[in-house]
Amino acid sequence: MSSNTQRVRRYDVDWLRVILFGLLIWFHYAVFSLDQLEGQGTTMELFNLPLFIVIGVMHQWRLAALFVISGMGTAFAFRRRTWLTYVKERGTRLGLPLLFGTYILWFGIFAPLETTGRLLTVFPGSEDMPYGHLWFIYNLLIYSVLLTPLFAHVRNNPEGKIVSSVRSVLNIRYGLGILLVPPMLLAINGILFKPWAFGEVGMWWEFPRYMLYFLFGYLLISAQEQYFNVIDRVRIPVTIITPILAIFWYVLQTDSAIPHVMEGGWVEDGVAAFSIDATAASLVQSFHAWFWCLLIFSWASKLLNRPNRWLAYLNEAVYPTYIVHMHLTFVPIVLFGLMGIGYYVGLTIGTVLVMIGVMVCFEIVRRATYFRAVFGIKGGHEEVAKIYPYNQMNNRNYRIAFAVFAHALAVVMVITLLALLIGADILG
Repeated sequence: MSSNTQRVRRYDVDWLRVILFGLLIWFHYAVFSLDQLEGQGTTMELFNLPLFIVIGVMHQWRLAALFVISGMGTAFAFRRRTWLTYVKERGTRLGLPLLFGTYILWFGIFAPLETTGRLLTVFPGSEDMPYGHLWFIYNLLIYSVLLTPLFAHVRNNPEGKIVSSVRSVLNIRYGLGILLVPPMLLAINGILFKPWAFGEVGMWWEFPRYMLYFLFGYLLISAQEQYFNVIDRVRIPVTIITPILAIFWYVLQTDSAIPHVMEGGWVEDGVAAFSIDATAASLVQSFHAWFWCLLIFSWASKLLNRPNRWLAYLNEAVYPTYIVHMHLTFVPIVLFGLMGIGYYVGLTIGTVLVMIGVMVCFEIVRRATYFRAVFGIKGGHEEVAKIYPYNQMNNRNYRIAFAVFAHALAVVMVITLLALLIGADILG
């Protein structure tokens, strides 16, 4: 692998990571706002089409795209690390926030044995997950460890059979390789595993599905320029085909005689595991999600692959804002519901409030050295010293005093997050 290749930085991948995590925060507010209205017996007949587009369609590809981007980021990171260094970094970057979130932010410390048992349970179900919305980090940590041997092999053999095969697929005429091969593999996973259990938050048939997306991201970046060339070639056809696939997905989702045909688990309802309808649904679902990924990757490659002075800052904010956003989401939803504020007005105001809140939390924890790791922020004292006001302080005693204040503020922040979660439960 050439040194020039190793120095490549794709700003579009970083921008997509920031944008998609921001959309995730917005998406969760939108979904839980709807749940609140439905819980109050309120129906929303108006604006159903935008809701379908934002919530229904987006749910099919947003997590898939995030796992692809995580795989891409892993490919860039793995070039400069040994497999042991990579595993240790994943354990720190993902494992510490997962444990902190599970035992502190989700109150697991009050039932440590039960929490640990559920943490180690394979597919505990959404109601019994001790880590809440951090299942994304949980799955990503497992995928990273499971696939490390493959990643190391690819890194050590950049011209080996695996990378050569990926390049061969990408070089198929008209971009048919990248258009057809990944979604066919995803469809096979759906056809074989989806009938047996309801897929939810990365469990059951969704577990191998998202691992495939993660692997695809790694392999595509390992193919280097072949990937970036083909993603530019397929931009226009993908832009045309994706909305058509969305229509097919919607029709199958709403009109299929198979219950939960997109979510899985219809065998429990007495329906045959395999059928033409089920196969068609898995094919459409897989192509739909993959084409959305290609759509956003291809346009990001064209429009976003350029540096920006805010990008590094926002990229650093991704994990801590993701970790705390659910604690800030529920209270405004409940309060706006009690106040009778309309859905779209509440969604607009609430989303702004949550975005402000998560950025305030980020600004607090990034200045508290010993809180950075548990909120997924890289670096320790050296990085903190570069941040205002540390970088303006020449007096060591002043720096120590502010560090104590920053850590005390971080403790208050955590207590506030827990109080908000309890308060939303009481008000709701």
